[in-house]
Amino acid sequence: MAQSLDEVDYYALLGLMPDATIDQIKAGFRAFARRFHPDRFSGQPAERIEQASMLYRRATEAYRVLTNAEQRRRYDEQRAQGKTRLDPELGRRSARPSGNPGTSERYSSRARPFVAQAEQALKANNYKQAKLNLQIALQHDAGNEALQRKLEEVQGHLAAGR
Repeated sequence: MAQSLDEVDYYALLGLMPDATIDQIKAGFRAFARRFHPDRFSGQPAERIEQASMLYRRATEAYRVLTNAEQRRRYDEQRAQGKTRLDPELGRRSARPSGNPGTSERYSSRARPFVAQAEQALKANNYKQAKLNLQIALQHDAGNEALQRKLEEVQGHLAAGR
């Protein structure tokens, strides 16, 4: 199933045309969810539930990308090159804004929650917690220079005994 799922683009997965509106995308996802939500497969073999979960996760990914204008634009560009999934790093490295490292667009979607927790910890002057969250964020967004600078700043505060 995984190999065939990798060959299906987001539009086909949700039963949509590439020019679908946001309302059509939402309706397509709701119809998909009614049919394939993993809870519908309770009581079936674990393998079947895992397949449904994998399919549902991919549909959720499709929904998130297609309802975000910038991600959809990047996805459509990548799709024209034969990709069926959005590669968040393609075009992102050069598109990262310079300047304020606090901009959420600078971080991967997996790193953002940890960056937000680090920022909350910094507001409370809890540098140890901020450091921990930034280290986790860097695991999700390795090589992110803005995150690395933030971490170094926090480590400087810890070294100074603040």
